[in-house]
Amino acid sequence: MSPTDASIGQVSEPSSGTLPLDPSGALLSWYDANRRELPWRKSRDPYRIWVSEIMLQQTTVSTVLRYYDRFLEHFPNVGTLAEADIATVLKLWEGLGYYQRARNLHRGAGQVSAAGVFPDTVEGWMSLPGIGRSTAGAIYSISRDLWAPILDANVRRVIERFFGVEGGIPGRDARLWELSDSFGRGSPRPGDTNQALMELGAVCCLPRSPQCAMCPVASGCRTQGADLPAAGGRSFPQSSGEPKTPRTGRKREKPPRPRRERVVLLPDRGPLLFVPRGEGRLLEGLFDLYGIADIPVLSPGTPVPDGPFAGCRTGQEIFSVTHVYSHFVEVVRVLTVESPIERVAEKGLPEGGVFLSLDRALSGGFSKGGEIPLTGVAKKILLELRKRGREEHEKWRDGLGKKEKG
Repeated sequence: MSPTDASIGQVSEPSSGTLPLDPSGALLSWYDANRRELPWRKSRDPYRIWVSEIMLQQTTVSTVLRYYDRFLEHFPNVGTLAEADIATVLKLWEGLGYYQRARNLHRGAGQVSAAGVFPDTVEGWMSLPGIGRSTAGAIYSISRDLWAPILDANVRRVIERFFGVEGGIPGRDARLWELSDSFGRGSPRPGDTNQALMELGAVCCLPRSPQCAMCPVASGCRTQGADLPAAGGRSFPQSSGEPKTPRTGRKREKPPRPRRERVVLLPDRGPLLFVPRGEGRLLEGLFDLYGIADIPVLSPGTPVPDGPFAGCRTGQEIFSVTHVYSHFVEVVRVLTVESPIERVAEKGLPEGGVFLSLDRALSGGFSKGGEIPLTGVAKKILLELRKRGREEHEKWRDGLGKKEKG
C-alpha cells in the first residue's frame, strides 16, 4: 500500500477483545460458495468497477442489472464516456434516478481521460466528483486487490451488529471505520474481502430480518440479530445459543412530503415543446415538457403570463399526473394552449428548447442527432397521452374533448 493510502485507511489496532477469530477466512469461504454472479465481478477493470459502484449508490442490484451492460455497450471505456455528450449519458441513465451521479461520472471520466491514467490511491479516487471515502476504497481495493476499508450502508450494518457498536458514543464513526479495517487487514484477498462484506450485508445481515442462521461469522457476533440500541438504550446481549429473532416495533411514521404544483402546456396544434432543466436545478440536463411553476390555478381561457406562450389562451385541463421525489410530491396539471408554432418562433424558444411531434417524443425523442433524456414527469404525460389514444388526443387539442372522469 502506498503512503497515501496508508494515511486514509490506517488506524490504531482495535483491542483484542473486539476481534473475531480469523474473520476473513470464514467470510471468504462463505463468499466463494454463495456469492451472486454479477457482471461487475468478472473484471478488475477500474472503469467497470467505478461505473458499478456509482450505479449501486442508493440503488438496488436488481435495478442496476438492467442498466449496467447497456451503459458499457455505449461507453466501453473511460475515453468514450469522456467524449460523450452529457445528454446522451443522461438518456442512458434514464430510470436509474439520482442523475447527479451520472453528471459526476461524466465529469470524472473527463478528468481521468485528460490525465491519461486511473488514480492509484484512495485519495486519488476521492479527488474525482461524487466519490467519497467508501466508494473510493471499494474501487481501489477491488480493482487492485489491495486493502482499503469501506463503510457503505450494508457494511456499516454488519459492523454495527457484529461488534455491538451502540449509538451515540463519542467517535462512533471513526470506530466503525477502524472495525471495518480489522476485517480485511492482512487478508490474502483484500478485494474479495470487501466484496464479501458487502454481499453479507446485502443478502444475509438484512435491515429488518437478518438471516443469522446462514451467517458465516454468527458465532462471533455480539448481537446475533437482536435490536440495535440507540444512545442511552439497553446494552447488547452477549452472543450465546441460537440466534435471536429481531423485534419488530411499531414503525415511526414519516412526516408527509411537501406538495408542489405546476402546469404543463401542450400546444393545441403542431409539435410539443421540450426544454432542458437548467444548471443547478433538480434533474439538471433532463428535458421536460414546457410548463409554468407555482401557478396551480390557471383556468381555461386565461392568457399565459410569460414565456414562449405569453398571451396565448389556455384550453381545458386534460389530466394531471403526480410524481414523488425523495423530499417532495409534485402535482402537474396538463392544459392545452392556443399556440401556432409560428407565434412561438417569433417570441423565441427557451434556451435549449426543442419541438418534437408526439410520435417522435413517444419513440424516443431524437433531436440533433441524439436522444433527449426525459424527466419522469414528461414520460408519465407522454405515456398517458398514448394510453388515451391519438384520436382522443386530437379532439382535446381541437378543444372538443371532455376531461375523463375517474
